[in-house]
Parts: sequence; structure tokens; C-alpha cells
Amino acid sequence: MVVARTYFHSLFPEKVEVGDATIQRQLWQQMRVNNQTDTDASNLPEICLRCYISHRIYQVCFDLGTKFGSRNGFSCEDLLPFVLDDEVLLAAQTQQTRPGSSYQSLATTVLKTFDPARGSLNTWVSRYVKQHPELKRFLLQHGVFLVSDWALLNDTNSKEVQRIFTEMYRSAKIEIQQACDLLISYHAVYRQDRIEQRLTGGTLPCQPPTLEQLTRIANHLQTLSGKKLSTEVVLNQLSAIASKLRRYRIAAQGGSVSSVSFDQTDVQAIVERSQIHQDDEEQNEFLNLYQNQFRESLDQAISQAVNDFINKLQRKRNTVEESFIKALHLFHCQGESMNQIAPQIGLTKQYEVTRLLKLSELRADIRQKLLLILRDHVIDLATHFANSERLQSLDQQVEAILNEQISDMIQQAESEVKNPIRNQPLPSLLARRLCYYLNSRNTKL
Repeated sequence: MVVARTYFHSLFPEKVEVGDATIQRQLWQQMRVNNQTDTDASNLPEICLRCYISHRIYQVCFDLGTKFGSRNGFSCEDLLPFVLDDEVLLAAQTQQTRPGSSYQSLATTVLKTFDPARGSLNTWVSRYVKQHPELKRFLLQHGVFLVSDWALLNDTNSKEVQRIFTEMYRSAKIEIQQACDLLISYHAVYRQDRIEQRLTGGTLPCQPPTLEQLTRIANHLQTLSGKKLSTEVVLNQLSAIASKLRRYRIAAQGGSVSSVSFDQTDVQAIVERSQIHQDDEEQNEFLNLYQNQFRESLDQAISQAVNDFINKLQRKRNTVEESFIKALHLFHCQGESMNQIAPQIGLTKQYEVTRLLKLSELRADIRQKLLLILRDHVIDLATHFANSERLQSLDQQVEAILNEQISDMIQQAESEVKNPIRNQPLPSLLARRLCYYLNSRNTKL
């Protein structure tokens, strides 16, 4: 695809910083214009977009494999054949066509429906991958149901809960009534808020309820049933209902019922999902220890990654360490742009700074090191709060949960790099701990 690559760099030179959204919009607009022509180069914008879509499809599958694969018996490579199937891109690469074929790949569907005014291409691709019928069927067979707890609760009525809890779980009548009452209160607040959001143009996926919503749900439940619950207990009980609904949905569609929730993002899920019985004081102690361990592990991962990076760079230039450390500090701790940094480290162009820092590669290395360091520490912590039988169940879930939490931290760092507020420190946790490390390093020099 040398021709497409040359075309892309003619539109977006490496030395010019352009956001992904701008690139996608310009290529999409050029593709629509070129559809009216019939030249050898008319399909180049489409080929560039298809390459990007294929990359994003791979990334979504990689994320799914990372979150769920090890526990549920599959890998990213098992998912790719379902969705990484762009016949147009393949034809362009092999210079062959498939005349008369009515097959339409996922990439073709994405391009036909994508509209930059309605959302980013990343979101578009992620939605279509996760909704792909064959991929969904494969995931169900491996115990993964790609619907959040909050969407499950939002789309299930109290009569269904009564039937499911009775037929599948043989629950006691009082437990069923309590679950139905809580679901009714959830709908009265959360579902009503969703309806109002749609009326005002909001289309975000179901998010976890806010503290304000949980307070209103608790108040509604007290009015409905006379039962007074704290917001924390409301959240925990909603999660427990959703977990049962998830297992029912998977079983009803022929899948394996041993599954992990799609939206487990908090370490508290490590305690709750493994059913570790502990009082509030023990739970708070565990969470406090975990937060301290997370920070210490992150600091260790940053130190290792930066030192490894410097060692790689020094094989090429002996004087690179000072420039690299200074550029990292100016970018993360002072919020300076690549253009501002360049003359301060003896460079002339912003893209030279970008090549020196390789921030995406550095973040990926920190992420991998953090996961390896933190996983064993968390298991060690949990041994003080769980018996051996429950610890085995916990061990199977820790990696998936930590992976998602670490991914969220990295995504926050990536987002602030793409849309920075200049001339002030970057606010993400990763940036703050990186600055702490750089300041400590300078103090020791």
C-alpha cells in the first residue's frame, strides 16, 4: 500500500500535528468527492480510511481479548476472523478484484454508515465490532455478554426479574420482592433520566448511576417500601441483581454462565464479585491498602519504563538522556507543546521531539509493567481478607479487572495529550506520577 501511504503523507506531513478527528473528517469528505470521479487515485482516501478502520478493529479485539480472554478461554486472534475481513482492502493489496461478489465486510458497513457529524470513527468501529452477530455468538459461548450492568437493569422490568429469580435461582419471596422494589426505584430515577437525555439529544451509552441518582433511588425505595438503604448498599444490590440477570441472559442464549461483568472498572469489584464476606472496616482497609499499592506499583513501573527507554535511546546517541528527561518534564509537568520544547533541547522541529519522546510507546510499556507488578501485589493483599476457597475465585478475576482499570488510566492520559490545556501540568494520574518521578530524579542528580 505504498501509493496510499504516499497519498496520506502528502495530505498530512509527519511534521504537522493533526488530530485523528480532523484526519478522519478530511479523508471522509475527500472520499465522497472522489466517488464522483473515476481516476486511478480516486479510491485512495477510502483505502486510507479502511486501513485505519482495520487497525481500530484489531484494537477492539485486542482489548476484548485482554479483558476477557484469559479467564474465558479465547484470545484476540480468535476474534479477528469474524470482523477483520475487508475484501476491498485485500483486493487493493493483492491488485485483484472479486467481481460479482455480494459480500460486504464490516469495514464496508462502517464506511457506508459513518458520519463525522454524529460521532468519531473510533466509536463507530467499536460499536459495530461489539454488535457483530457472529462475534457476539462466539463471546456468549465463552461466557461474555457485552452489555453493561446498567443497560441490563434499564431494559429489564420487574415481572421479568420475578420470573427469572423464581425459575432460575429459586429465590425466596422476600428476596424477589426486594429486588423488584429496587428495580422499580431504579427505573423511576435512572430510566426517566435516560428518557429526558434522549429528548434533549443525548445518546451516551448507559453509564454507572451518579451519587445524586443513587440518593434519589434510595429515597424512592424508602417511599415505596419503607426500607432505608445507604447509596453504597443500593449500588451493591443493583450490581448483584445485574449479575444474576447477566448469567440468565447468557444461559438463555446458549452461552457459558461463568462470566465477568462488562463494566467492572473498580477494584471494589474484586471484593464484591468474589463474594468475600467482610465488614465495612475490613473492606475499607483493603481498599486503602490497594490504593497505596496501586500508586507504589505505578511509580515502580514508570521508573522501569523510563530507564529502559533511556537505555534504548543511548545505543543511538550518548547524550540523549538529558534531552529526553527534560522534554518529558516540559511536556507533562509544564504543559508545553512540542514546538515550545524543541529549541530548549537543541532540536528545530516539533516532529523531532515527537520522535524522541515516543509517548505512545512509553505509555504502553508503563501499562504492561504496571499490570505485571500490581497483579501479584493485589493477590498478596487479598490473602488477608479471603479464605483459600474464595481466593481461588478471586485469582481468576484479578487480571481482567486490573487490566480494565489500568486501561482507563492510560486512555485518560492519551486523551489529555490529544487535547491539552497548554502551559500548566497535565492532570491525569499517570502524568502526575510521572512528574513526581522526574522531580525525584532531578533532586537526586
